[in-house]
Amino acid sequence: MKHIFRNMTFTSSSRLPGPIRAIATARAISLLGDEIALLALLFRAKGELGHWGVAAMLIAGTAPLVLFGPFAGLLVDRVRVRPLLIATLTAQAITCVALAFSSGIALLALIGLLATATSVVTPAFQVLIPTLVSDEELPRAMGLAQSLFAIAGVAGPFLGGILFATFGFNWVMLLNAATFVVIAGVVLVLRVDRAPERASGEKDINDNWRSGLRIIGREPLLRSLAILLVMVVLTFGVVNVVEIFYTTVVLHAGPRAYGVLGLCMGAGMLVASSLTGKLTSRFLHAERVFLFACASLIALLFAFSQVRSVWQAAIVLFIVGLANAVLNIQANLLLVRSTMEVAQFRGRIFSAVSSLMSASQIISIAIGGALLAIWGPRTIIMSGSIAAAFALALTFRPVLEAGASELIAVEATSF
Repeated sequence: MKHIFRNMTFTSSSRLPGPIRAIATARAISLLGDEIALLALLFRAKGELGHWGVAAMLIAGTAPLVLFGPFAGLLVDRVRVRPLLIATLTAQAITCVALAFSSGIALLALIGLLATATSVVTPAFQVLIPTLVSDEELPRAMGLAQSLFAIAGVAGPFLGGILFATFGFNWVMLLNAATFVVIAGVVLVLRVDRAPERASGEKDINDNWRSGLRIIGREPLLRSLAILLVMVVLTFGVVNVVEIFYTTVVLHAGPRAYGVLGLCMGAGMLVASSLTGKLTSRFLHAERVFLFACASLIALLFAFSQVRSVWQAAIVLFIVGLANAVLNIQANLLLVRSTMEVAQFRGRIFSAVSSLMSASQIISIAIGGALLAIWGPRTIIMSGSIAAAFALALTFRPVLEAGASELIAVEATSF
């Protein structure tokens, strides 16, 4: 393949390159620390600021991703990624130390600062990963990251409850700070990097923080992907708001059953992530797999709205986890492959997509709360699946056609 990234010198093998495995492991450890810290922060905010404090904390952790995402993407595209990551991760570690000894409104300010740094770290890693593997290895690299993230996501809340109850808020936050130090150390030791590529000629006119949004708007595949992902986030964000009421009021389940349902979904994600390599080698059209996963999620969401018992919900959510993991991996794969010709804008494109997802998440929380005032949980979940199906019907064709074109382009440049 005609590579346009630095350091793509690895060949296909049974094992992924060491740097990819090290970075994926370190990021999973960091995610584990974040999940543990989130539980501690929720309890701290609830105790000091009340239920409005919990809402304010969630907004403080999400709003910077929307507000600063495009500018963070421009920064990622304009400077070397390695020193940027080391500096930003170090800042996150220092912020977590400050959080350990803060209270009241200061918590919200520091959480906002932490989220602002996250708006830089996320696209920085997204643009770095494709420079370390070949296109053939990319699905397995994403599958590895997804598998480790699923483990961290499942273990985080469980460990968070134990650690918070045993050691208290301060030590939990210091532990999270240590995870940022770990991943910064991995980046420092590995010496992996991605040099900025400046646009030339006509592209220079649009070389600013809005470039990512403009490229998404004009490219059929990116535009359709963004619309579909927004609908998925909106739908499942609303479901996340009402699911605790659905589980406890409609299904008459307690906290333990609620935890088991979350475990079932995480287990499904873990199984699907571990099978990514086989799935990708068997089904070469990532856009078809992505659309199938979207359709499956919508059907499963409707099925979830119709379950009558916890054990039925457990089965459905396990399959939801399978489909969700496949969707995430294939969406990332399509984003990377569809931006090969505009690699110098990747940071801004990925940041723009992340900003849209974060904005959708905030909106979904508001929609979920509003709908609960007029509808029951079962009706809300069922209506969400119908709305998502409508969005899929309007956008699947551009994804299918543009995705096929991308595959033809990739094969034409192979050697």
